[in-house]
Parts: sequence; C-alpha cells; structure tokens
Amino acid sequence: MLEILIALAILAIALTSIISVASNQSVNVAYLRDKTLAHWVAMNQMTELQVTNQWPATGSKKGKEEMGLQEWHWQREVSKTPDDRVRQVEIRVFRNKDDESSVTRLVSFLSQPIK
Repeated sequence: MLEILIALAILAIALTSIISVASNQSVNVAYLRDKTLAHWVAMNQMTELQVTNQWPATGSKKGKEEMGLQEWHWQREVSKTPDDRVRQVEIRVFRNKDDESSVTRLVSFLSQPIK
C-alpha cells in the first residue's frame, strides 16, 4: 500500500511539472506570434516609405493596420541625421492605441531620392 502512495506522489509531481511546462510553452507561442506580427507591421510601413520613393518630412505620424486578424497601432518618427541626404526612421508597433511600451521597434535609414 505504501508503494502505491509513493508512486502516486511521484506521478502527481511529474504531472505538475508537465502542466507547468505546457503552460509556459503556450505563453511563449503567443508572445512570439505577437512579436512576429508586430514586426511585419513595422516592415510594411518601412517598405511603403521605400517604394513610394518620397522624401519623408521629419516628425511623427500614427496609424493602424490589420495583421493576423488583429488591429495593430504604429507610430513613425522621422528625424534628421548629420548627413542632410539621410533620414532616420523609427517605427514602433503597439497592441493597443494607449499602450506605453511597444511590441516591436524597427529603425532604418532612408536616403534622399535622386531627381
């Protein structure tokens, strides 16, 4: 009888560990999914700037985009660099409009189009 109780205790501990690992894995999968989708939103915004071949004005711009059946909010900050022909572009993507911290951040540089 004692052997059965010990076996059940070991089984309970093992099952608790398995459930904990499975729970952590599902949280990690959701985090990676959100991070990937947010990065795609940021890359879409950057690509849009690159293919329009326009010189972006300095300053901030906000918008939203749907990706992966979710609405994402982005903020673009264009700033000058020491080289007048190059601008720095920072795009931050948020899950909700009022979020303080972004899910992802993408920084790139654009050169002035040749006319």
